[in-house]
Amino acid sequence: MSWQAYVDDHLMCEIDGQHLSSAAILGHDSTVWAQSPNFPQFKPEEISAILNDFENPGSLAPTGLYLGGTKYMVIQGEPGVVIRGKKGTGGITVKKTNLALIIGVYDEPMTPGQCNMVVERLGDYLLEQGF
Repeated sequence: MSWQAYVDDHLMCEIDGQHLSSAAILGHDSTVWAQSPNFPQFKPEEISAILNDFENPGSLAPTGLYLGGTKYMVIQGEPGVVIRGKKGTGGITVKKTNLALIIGVYDEPMTPGQCNMVVERLGDYLLEQGF
């Protein structure tokens, strides 16, 4: 299966009639493996800051998580495993695997829990596959 198929078929799939606003799979070096058409144009330093928070949990809390210039308030996550952020009626979930970052961005009516489930389920699967 291609990386794009993981984005199209797994991250952008419908859950209870809702789906993510955008999603991507990125390498730890900020390269795009696959993304939805409307995934934000991000800066490499934004991805570096996200990766740093996985290594040093809590480092994004004072400044927020930025993706494509949009600031998300960092909320509960799993240190070193998942970062979750909130902005207004939407938010972001980032799951780290051995080689990649799985990123899902959502807005209402999708719920944070639905976003978490979609992103983390794919991340867990990729971890099981050695990615």
